[in-house]
Amino acid sequence: MTAEDYDDLLMQSLLLEEIGQSVIALDRSWRVVYWNRASERLYGYSAGEVRGRKITELSIIAGPEATGGEIADTLTSGRTWSGEYWMRHRDGRKFPIHATVAPVRGTHPVPMAVVAVSKDISERKHAEALLRRMSALVESSGDAIIGADLDGTVTSWNAGAARMFGWRATEALGRNYRLLTTDTDKGFREEVLAHLQTSGVATGVESRWKRKDGTAVDVSLTVSPVFDDHGQRVGGSVIARDITELKRLQSEADRERVRLIAAQEIAHVGSVEFDYGTGRWWHSEEYTRLIGGAPDELPSKERILSLAHPDDCELLKDVFRRLEAGEQYVEYEFRILTKTGSVRWLHARTRVFQTPDGQPSRLLVTVMDITERKRAQEILEHQAFHDGLTGLPNRFLLAKVLQDLLDRRCPQVVVMFVDVDRFKLVNDGIGHGAGDAILIQLGERIRASVRKADTVGRFGGDEFIVVCEDLNAGDAAAMAERIRAATREGFDLDGRRIYLNVSIGIASAGEGDTAESVLSGADAAMYAAKTAGGDRTEIYDLEPVNHLAPGRQVIARLDLESDLRTALERGQMHLEYQPIIELASGNPIGFEALLRWVHPSHGRIPPNSFIPVAEETGLIVPIGAWVINQALTQAQRWRESVPGMENVSIAVNISVRQLLDPGFLDVVFQAIFDSGIDPAAVSLEITESVLMEQRQFPMDTLRELDAQGIRLSIDDFGTGYSSLSYLKWLFARVLKIDRTFIEELGNDPQGATLIELILGTARSYGLDVIAEGVETQAQLDELVRLGVPKAQGYFWHRPMPAAHVPRWAAQSRTEPGVSAAEANTSE
Repeated sequence: MTAEDYDDLLMQSLLLEEIGQSVIALDRSWRVVYWNRASERLYGYSAGEVRGRKITELSIIAGPEATGGEIADTLTSGRTWSGEYWMRHRDGRKFPIHATVAPVRGTHPVPMAVVAVSKDISERKHAEALLRRMSALVESSGDAIIGADLDGTVTSWNAGAARMFGWRATEALGRNYRLLTTDTDKGFREEVLAHLQTSGVATGVESRWKRKDGTAVDVSLTVSPVFDDHGQRVGGSVIARDITELKRLQSEADRERVRLIAAQEIAHVGSVEFDYGTGRWWHSEEYTRLIGGAPDELPSKERILSLAHPDDCELLKDVFRRLEAGEQYVEYEFRILTKTGSVRWLHARTRVFQTPDGQPSRLLVTVMDITERKRAQEILEHQAFHDGLTGLPNRFLLAKVLQDLLDRRCPQVVVMFVDVDRFKLVNDGIGHGAGDAILIQLGERIRASVRKADTVGRFGGDEFIVVCEDLNAGDAAAMAERIRAATREGFDLDGRRIYLNVSIGIASAGEGDTAESVLSGADAAMYAAKTAGGDRTEIYDLEPVNHLAPGRQVIARLDLESDLRTALERGQMHLEYQPIIELASGNPIGFEALLRWVHPSHGRIPPNSFIPVAEETGLIVPIGAWVINQALTQAQRWRESVPGMENVSIAVNISVRQLLDPGFLDVVFQAIFDSGIDPAAVSLEITESVLMEQRQFPMDTLRELDAQGIRLSIDDFGTGYSSLSYLKWLFARVLKIDRTFIEELGNDPQGATLIELILGTARSYGLDVIAEGVETQAQLDELVRLGVPKAQGYFWHRPMPAAHVPRWAAQSRTEPGVSAAEANTSE
């Protein structure tokens, strides 16, 4: 090789190195005669390792084979091949290249037949694949993705845009974006530009655009600027999402919210909502009216606490703590102080809605003004614990005050029982109205004769009670004399002066005494004073006194008394059963046992005719024991043998005389033992008005029944001016609303109001409620609306013999739609 030839080859080699691409030269036997540094980097072999070796020995050709054949054929024909091919690195890694393979023509200092120039195109291929995926994503997107230049000319238009707006890409490209906008979007460009200038990206821009057919479509837009390689903004990209349906739902929600606000204003219910995601608060105008303050003032814990009654702040703080701890529902009542200083009662329900992963998403608070209801409840409570004539505490409040003193072990607790001597003469002589006026004055005089801390109440009729603490025997006697002296002074009444005397019994509480025992002692001492001639004071001690004065006038015996004495042993009495229905399911869940007497001569004797006779003569005790045994045995027989009646309960009516009988508990417990029935399935019913007439309650008996799980029901509730508070003290668990209230449903709105009051207070004390005397579908519908849980009456069935119960129960379960008339005639 001459020096000139070598210089030419060196110059060519340097030029090829500067290209930065692999250059490989092969001779006619496909042996490598040239391998530049770029080839070393691309394939991992040095020039010394490959020179003189056949290219096929290096295993750097990855294929495909068809392309290799194509290259060979092209070179054989004297032509140059150019294209993409897969190669393999020394470490086994495959990569794509773009190669130009050409035959060498003419003579050269180095013998060459083929020259291959190639470049690694891995990055380009990756970028192309990425572009293809992005293009596919854009085309498959449900959103419209549109590009435009600075003049607003559409430069790109995906399939989503075609579906949303109706124009094909060929129709939209090159046209101005205003083919989409409507007259309502005149400020669209300015709004978007303002976003782009401040944040670079405009998100959540809502607009109304139009389709090709002219119909409108509501869209939410995300607008981004597009830049060229030099960083100059050359256009923009818009992602449009169809929110037409969302807008429609929002519009419906807004209309519904308007209706809700109107309803809230009528019902005096306010509401507050908080969105945890957006941090947005919303509250109704009625809420602002209830709470007070400016309409734009946002709700907050601090604001509520600033308005709350001081005694209710801790309650509210506890509610907030429970909600923060994850509790989802809290219901509570609290008071706020208005600007005028008045107190307003509010009932609130707070509910926290959660996302599927348990995170809070929305808070909803409803607030209702219950001030009037609270006032009505306070009036009812006052009436229940105070005498309607004198306004003094009644027997229930007196017993409660006395028991509280005993429970607190207050020293020297004393009770005085004050009874007017021969007061019947006053009523008979000048009338009950005048007698009532005298009782009012008498209560005032007794009140003036005792200490401020003492409690004076009317026990009933012409009897008054004084409850004292920290009063020794001598001071008690002196107080009694002051009362008697005040009573001896004449009572002026319509120009007439009436003179009265009183008999007083005094009892001091001792160790282990209860309110019942102390009242009983004072009562016994009072009767001892009356027996001794009246107008005197007697003090009760542990020695037996002349306990009770002769009984009051008794009513005349009915002719049926003698027959009643033998009716039971002659088998003339039997029980019938009326179902008690659970209104939510319509299924019978219990039965009330009702006593029936079929006289051999007079036929069926009404219970209200013979029950009073039995009460008066004492026959109610053995008859009642027979009823309890029969009813419990029959109920357990159903529970054990009749499908679907495994859990039915049984209710039995009892009298106060039975409760006072020393053997009553033995009768009940023996009947439960003999029948095998669960005590929790037994309910003993006593009429409220009869209960109210009793001077003393058999508290120990009631307490023992309750301890065994036996339920006490108050029958005909609502007719005796009683109180749910004292009912709980008497261990009552069930109230049976008197039928007179049920009859008024649909006719007198007050009937429903009274039932709502009874229900609300009963729920607060955990008492069950049963409505009696349901006879019509209208009454049933109203009871369901009011939320009464259980009921009984002719609507479902009249009282029926025990033998008919299983068939009726089965029919009621399989044919829940059977009418009352059909059910009553199906036997």
